[in-house]
Amino acid sequence: MSPDRPRTTRRGLLRGLSLTAMMSAALITATPPAVSAAPPPAIPSATHPHTVRPVVLATIPVGLNPRAVAFAPGWRLAYVANAGSNTVSVIDVRTRTVIDTIAVGLFPYGVAFDRRGAFVYITNRDSDEVSVIDARTRQVIKTVPVGDAPRWVAIAPNGRYAYVSSTGSGAVTVLDTATHTVVNTIPVGLAPRGIAFTSDGRRAYVANSDSDTVSVIDTRHGTVTATIPVGDEPRGVLVTPGDRTIYISNTIGGTVSVIDARSGTVTTTITVGANPRGIVLHHGDRLAYVANSGSDTVSLFDTRTNTVLSDVQVGDDPRWTAAGPGARYIYVTNTGSHSVSVLTLTH
Repeated sequence: MSPDRPRTTRRGLLRGLSLTAMMSAALITATPPAVSAAPPPAIPSATHPHTVRPVVLATIPVGLNPRAVAFAPGWRLAYVANAGSNTVSVIDVRTRTVIDTIAVGLFPYGVAFDRRGAFVYITNRDSDEVSVIDARTRQVIKTVPVGDAPRWVAIAPNGRYAYVSSTGSGAVTVLDTATHTVVNTIPVGLAPRGIAFTSDGRRAYVANSDSDTVSVIDTRHGTVTATIPVGDEPRGVLVTPGDRTIYISNTIGGTVSVIDARSGTVTTTITVGANPRGIVLHHGDRLAYVANSGSDTVSLFDTRTNTVLSDVQVGDDPRWTAAGPGARYIYVTNTGSHSVSVLTLTH
């Protein structure tokens, strides 16, 4: 079980792992064998979603207690933030193996690439900073102080800004990606987590886990224009193509809230597995995956009917998700088993 697996009652912010525990865990973790790079099976059409189900193609060992994962532009590499070992694993997408490990700050959590793929932004929860990695050299070139306990980081569609949620500050810190400096701080709800933008970048949706709301930010003015009540302890955010619907995973509630963007209200609620977190679309934009950290599963649901179609077992305590090339498969981080599951759909 990972250090901050959610409980059935609200808890305060947990801070870090002890150095002794991390060193002991690292000593007993053996170097894993290489994972087979067999090509994925043909991807079925999502025209008839009830005929498909998620399957695990491979499991990739990474560092201790991985949190977020992101693919580089071009899909050749993926970066995984390992909270328990204060490192980032670099995965070769073709071979499904770790080819490099980068030391960063304390308890790395979020991962995002700038639009060109030149720099990678890593939020370090316990050192209250963002590590900026040069993707070419795979070295940290700058460390940027931000708010208290930063979690998620998302890049605006125009590529000019990185938005960082700080759970301890109740705010979003905005970084200029050209200078890697802080240019704004936007107060939101309590303990903000996931962030997602509309396709035009004019709005950002922020899940506030301790106030059970979603803040809607006008990115041109840097202000919150609306606050939407959702389920119990929201974490993940997904904005669908066309910007009409927003999906919010509610960790304690075990649900996904479906928000109509025009009215700014929840229109329905989907019951998924225990403690859902990361949520991402499959190729074709009709099907979505959500990682359920409390039940060690990933649920597949239909975005047209908002019904769960099937579930698949993954590793221990799955947290966050990222869509691979063409969104035809996804990566899921398993915090408790120190691995990444590769999922796709099959008949």
